[in-house]
Amino acid sequence: MRPRAVGILLNDQAQVLLMLRNKAGRAYATLPGGGIESGETPAEACARELLEEVNLVVAVGEEVLTLDNLDNHEHYFRVSHVSGEMRLGDGPEGIRNSAENSYMPQWVNVSELDAVNLVPEQAREVVRALAQIAG
Repeated sequence: MRPRAVGILLNDQAQVLLMLRNKAGRAYATLPGGGIESGETPAEACARELLEEVNLVVAVGEEVLTLDNLDNHEHYFRVSHVSGEMRLGDGPEGIRNSAENSYMPQWVNVSELDAVNLVPEQAREVVRALAQIAG
C-alpha cells in the first residue's frame, strides 16, 4: 500500500477545491493530494502536495478520514487557505498536464460532486458532511 495525503479545502460559497481530471478519455475529479515521502508526516505531505498541485499554502487541520483506496492508504485532512493564488502548480501535475492527461484545479459547488464524479465515493460523503458543519 502506498501512503497518500489529501486536503479538503472549502470556501465560504459552499465550494470545494477539486482537481478535475481527464485521463485516457475518463472524466473525473479528485481532491488535491499525493504520495507521502520518506520522513514526512501525513500532515506535512498534505501541505506540500497542495502547494505543488494548486499553488496554495495551507494550514493542515484535523484528519477527517483514513481509507484504503485502490493500492493507496489515504489520509484526508481538513485544510484552510493561508496564502497563494489558486492555479495548476509547478509540481508533477503541471509538468505532466496534456490533452490526454489533463489536470485542472477548480472550485466546485458541493451540490455538484456527483456531476463531476468526485472519487472515491467516501470523499464525497466527507466533503458534504464538512460543508454542512461549515455552512
